[in-house]
Amino acid sequence: MINKDRLSETFKYLVEIDSVSREEEKFAKEIKKILQSMGAKTFVDNAGKKTGSNTGNLVAKFKGNVPALPLLINAHMDTVEPGRGIKAVLKNDMFTSDGSTILGADDKSSIAVILESLRVLQENELPYGPIDLVLTICEEIGLLGA
Repeated sequence: MINKDRLSETFKYLVEIDSVSREEEKFAKEIKKILQSMGAKTFVDNAGKKTGSNTGNLVAKFKGNVPALPLLINAHMDTVEPGRGIKAVLKNDMFTSDGSTILGADDKSSIAVILESLRVLQENELPYGPIDLVLTICEEIGLLGA
């Protein structure tokens, strides 16, 4: 049920959005749009004020379609340097950077998998309870937002 091509496209799209620590705002805004288009209620907390980031942690809440206890899923949005201008290269079914930067797979691979999993649940009308997704900032510099 996982759409491998869509998952790969999502991953490539995500890693090519700059989001080094304390500069995660552009990435957070893009992910927020995606999550809202999937029906999530979203908000950004004030962790950015405490960490010096240009955004806070992004929280998305999916109500689910069956009664259940909520599931909390967590990942982080920031990358280490050199993480600006990433160009993902797919060769032999494996992504690498073009060599001038990191790839940024930590933790954007997790976010891509989370998005694909949510899409599969929704598209196939599978039963799922409430899901709370927390995407944190500044994890790479001492777990400040996490």
